[in-house]
Amino acid sequence: MGTKKILIRLAQVAVIILIFYFLLKGLISNWNQVKDFDWQFNYYLLIISFALQIMALFWLVKIWQRMLRHTRSSVPYFKLFKVWFFTNLGKYLPGKIWQFLGMVYMLEREGVPKKNSFSTGVLAQAFSVISGLIISILFLGANLYSHFFSKNPTLVMVGAVFGLAILVLACYPKILERIVNLGLRILKKEKISLDITLKDVIIYLLSYSFSWLLFGLAFLIFVKAMADASFNMYPMLTGAFAFSLNIGFLAIFTPGGIGVREGVLVFLLSSFFPLPVSTLISLLSRLWITVGELLCFLIAVPLK
Repeated sequence: MGTKKILIRLAQVAVIILIFYFLLKGLISNWNQVKDFDWQFNYYLLIISFALQIMALFWLVKIWQRMLRHTRSSVPYFKLFKVWFFTNLGKYLPGKIWQFLGMVYMLEREGVPKKNSFSTGVLAQAFSVISGLIISILFLGANLYSHFFSKNPTLVMVGAVFGLAILVLACYPKILERIVNLGLRILKKEKISLDITLKDVIIYLLSYSFSWLLFGLAFLIFVKAMADASFNMYPMLTGAFAFSLNIGFLAIFTPGGIGVREGVLVFLLSSFFPLPVSTLISLLSRLWITVGELLCFLIAVPLK
């Protein structure tokens, strides 16, 4: 490994350690608030939250199967399920690309051309992020503004440009195709064709939006399994969950969005719970998501 790559890895580790240092420092220094908080552990609700999370993950695989069929590549659902969760662990490696490359490799063994798996991978990530941010803005607009943008006009401008770019890409997928092919040309790879219409865009955005709504319900039940959270909090918690996961995904400098996701979620949850309690819930949510994905991996192991 070259010196530059080593320095990048060290910087990534340093960022993660720094974020968790401040999160844990705040948690420990305010531990009395955590002890005095009215915790309400309910194991039945915890099981339900895992069931809902797994349902949402099953739904994501179904959307992916539809996308592959759009490229005239047909793969049985449970084979795709196995590919998804066998390669899912790659997202925790630095670079954000190992899960993606693993999917391309395993799908090629199922007879799917690389360009088809690559194009559907690009579309899946794009629509997931776009729909997640749309849900975040719809459910959490005022809260996002007060936490991140109200005192920073630069962030407002960046957010507006980013939002406009998302809107353009959603309405004109050919622009996304050109951007992706430009990157592929630089990498000396074969061009891809994102042959989708505006109708397809709407269907995929709605499909991924439904997945975020289901994830949000799972997250609400997860929080209710520990604390007094009413169903009136569903929109806000769904928005917080979707926003933190997508910001974590877009933070390319940390594998799996580790640290970034938790930090963002703490800020948003602090509107409902004391800061140290929000910190603990945020940290536990990472474990909750990981266990849900691990359960799906265990389901996938015996599949053929």
